[in-house]
Amino acid sequence: MTESNPSKNTATTPEEATRLLYKNWREHFVMPLLIGSLILGVFVLIPAVQSAGSQLVKAIFVATYVITGIVTVVRFSYSIRISVFLLGVYALGLSELFRYGILGDGTFFFLGLIVFATLLLSPRVGIVATAMVTLTIALFGWLMLSETVIPIAPFTSSATVQDWVSGGGMIVMFGTIIILGFQRLERAFLEAQKEIDANLNTIKDERNNLEKKVTERTRQLHRVNEIGRALTAFLNPDELLIRAAQLIGDEFECYYTAIFLTDISGQWAELKAATGDAGKVLRENRHRLDISGKNAVGTAIRAKQAYIMLDTGIDFVRFDNPLLPYTRSQIALPLIIGERVIGALEMHSTKENAFLQQDADAYQSMSNQIAITLENSRLFTESQQSLAEMSATQQQYLQGVWLSLASDQKLEHTLGDSETAGEQEIEIPLTLRDQIIGQINMTGTEEWTPEQRNLIESIATQAALALENARLVEESQSIAMRERLANEVTSKIWASTTIDSILQTTVRELGRALEAAEVNIEVSMGDNDE
Repeated sequence: MTESNPSKNTATTPEEATRLLYKNWREHFVMPLLIGSLILGVFVLIPAVQSAGSQLVKAIFVATYVITGIVTVVRFSYSIRISVFLLGVYALGLSELFRYGILGDGTFFFLGLIVFATLLLSPRVGIVATAMVTLTIALFGWLMLSETVIPIAPFTSSATVQDWVSGGGMIVMFGTIIILGFQRLERAFLEAQKEIDANLNTIKDERNNLEKKVTERTRQLHRVNEIGRALTAFLNPDELLIRAAQLIGDEFECYYTAIFLTDISGQWAELKAATGDAGKVLRENRHRLDISGKNAVGTAIRAKQAYIMLDTGIDFVRFDNPLLPYTRSQIALPLIIGERVIGALEMHSTKENAFLQQDADAYQSMSNQIAITLENSRLFTESQQSLAEMSATQQQYLQGVWLSLASDQKLEHTLGDSETAGEQEIEIPLTLRDQIIGQINMTGTEEWTPEQRNLIESIATQAALALENARLVEESQSIAMRERLANEVTSKIWASTTIDSILQTTVRELGRALEAAEVNIEVSMGDNDE
């Protein structure tokens, strides 16, 4: 017979796991026990056989040792090995009873039998061993007290009834204590194993929940980043708001998504974008919410933090809008830029507990990204408008300057004969900052190629810039000349010390500088009588 492999057994409950653990320990303990018994038995067997005094006792000692050696060497099952070992211990106890009666070492072997039976098999087997030992002692006590059986060892003191009763009672008492103690130890070990398994299951559940939360949070952050990345492509604020509401509704499976912006007064949150049929109706009705009122959007804007409303089925929550009857979860998130709140993002779901407090930071991060993107879009739009206004102003200025300059002098130059018939003509405008200030007309005998046209356009661009630079130079020279003339006249006036000399100097210098035919200056206070 072969030993069973305990590693192949599987336990499904704490009780089974405990029993399996204890079984494995016993099966690993039996071999050291048998080998130790054989080694120590050598030193005990020889003097025991020599002093046995009876062939029966000698035979019992030798047979016990040989059988123990056989089950140790041969691979018997655990039950056979431990049964042989217990039988040997019992045989040793019997031999001691034959030799010395109750006053010998038999009680020692019988107590060892009870201990090993309880420890290596079960408390139930320990009870059976206790009963068997008790019956054995009772039987031998009756036989020896009636002198039917006499102790083999010579000079053995006669045992009285009290000796047999006390010896048997001692074995029963200690056997009972051993069995009860082991049962309590087994129950305590089982309870500890249950507690360990419960703790392990709790740790396993917490680990699974943590992994699930980490996965969900990672997925959530990925959604937030994807929404933020997609919105950076929109430069128009209106398009950005509409697309943001759509993306959020699709990514988070929202029943309704809306974006509100605060008005100039800071009293109202005006609906700018919303999804679904309800959103369309609300936009057409120019829906707005009072920021100081009892609504989710106003609360989120005032508190500058996420506001969550849940309908758990126990405490009914009345949501803000009757056009959204299927809302079971709602979250409002302020659109924050620095310390300034420019609006709010509102999300509705048909699921209970769809928005949890531990996820509020991720949603708020998404709301902040929308606010920053919206602010960047607004700034970009304003800068584009400013650039357009500056460009229009500059074009008007250039148009006025060059019209005035062209009306004062003829700015035209011609090379060649322009009346030749049958030639190809090309016209290229002189463009300065999107404003046409002139034109180049050219004629040739052949059709103008795209390369030639590109060359003429490039030269026209450079000519327009050169003309503008020349005009600016002439204008700056004219301004410098006027300033110099003004300085000269002013210095001569300040050099005069009397009123008459100042008036004469002023008239003379103005007439000379401006080549005027007549100059008159008069100092007068009040109305002149005619």
